[in-house]
Amino acid sequence: MTPRADAGGREAPIPRRPYTRDVDPLQFIRDDWDSLEPYHPVKPLDVLADEIGVPVSQLVKLDANENLYGAHDAVREAIGRADLHIYPDPGQGRLRAAIAEYVGVTAEQVVAGQGADDLIDIILRLVRPAAIIDSVPTFAMYGFLAKINGARVIAIPRSSGFEVDVAATVVAIEANPGAIVFLTSPNNPTGNRVRDEELSELLATGALVVVDEAYIEFSGGTHTRLLDANPNLILLRTFSKWAALAGLRVGYALCHAALAERMMAIKQPYNVNIAAEAAAIAALEHRGEILETVRMLAAERERMTTLLAGFGWLRAHPSEANFVLFDVEGRNAGAVADGLRRQGVLVRYYNRPLLENCIRISAGRPEDTDRLVEALKTLEVS
Repeated sequence: MTPRADAGGREAPIPRRPYTRDVDPLQFIRDDWDSLEPYHPVKPLDVLADEIGVPVSQLVKLDANENLYGAHDAVREAIGRADLHIYPDPGQGRLRAAIAEYVGVTAEQVVAGQGADDLIDIILRLVRPAAIIDSVPTFAMYGFLAKINGARVIAIPRSSGFEVDVAATVVAIEANPGAIVFLTSPNNPTGNRVRDEELSELLATGALVVVDEAYIEFSGGTHTRLLDANPNLILLRTFSKWAALAGLRVGYALCHAALAERMMAIKQPYNVNIAAEAAAIAALEHRGEILETVRMLAAERERMTTLLAGFGWLRAHPSEANFVLFDVEGRNAGAVADGLRRQGVLVRYYNRPLLENCIRISAGRPEDTDRLVEALKTLEVS
């Protein structure tokens, strides 16, 4: 703007609008913000320790489905050798090749992300569906990210045994062309898998179906064999659970190469950091030893289920993941979770439709299970 001159030819100051404190900053926020419910993640250990009043070393963390055996030594060494001052490879070349070899697909079918959550968001931004179809109860992140991306969430309740209601889902697909179907196998928090015939029926509709296989290493029932015949199938995986890399956030998608190419094009260029990439590649190189901890956790899951059945008021649902969902019978599940928490034993409490009065308990190490059992005995006599 050209300064204005006064009568004497001198530059006059440009008048400015007076600053007002009456501007409402929320006027700039999108109109649907009030209907967006926040996602509630687990708190860090140090925060929890302060809240409960016990040292971090005494916490038994069975609330977030983590691998409590921790990262393999070779993974930690790989992180230490990583060139942290260099930007990551935006094309994810080495990581995609290593994942492809592990899974049995081509590198062109792989897209890595900052955890599976990042990939869910990438898929939603790529497709921009008007709606998603959610088989509830399930992982809350699908609905959370769908709403952030402006999509409606069509919730299809599972059966009393937490099986997918295929018929109702097909009806929803037909009524909502372009909707994305999200499934988890094994499902979180119920622990049961999607059967091949169920998934094949949904894929036959032509809808885009995203199956989250975050816990597949504990189950073995992957759907990768369906990828070649179904270009409308996307599988999601993570290093958080089996490889104990939850803190580094590494996940990946497996899909048709044409979809992968477009996902790569819209992702944040450096969405997988150098340390996470080094750790994931090292985990794959040492997967034999790491998968032994997976087998140990699966065995401990069964031991925990057997021990807790002895209390008589905890009814376990069958699980193929690294956690078990329990119905709490004759007691308040929230009070049970609070009582365990006061003793430094953390579990996940649910009290919502189809998950009334339930707790989910992650499989841990034998000493973690023993602490859990002793804490439950204390609750019985209190």
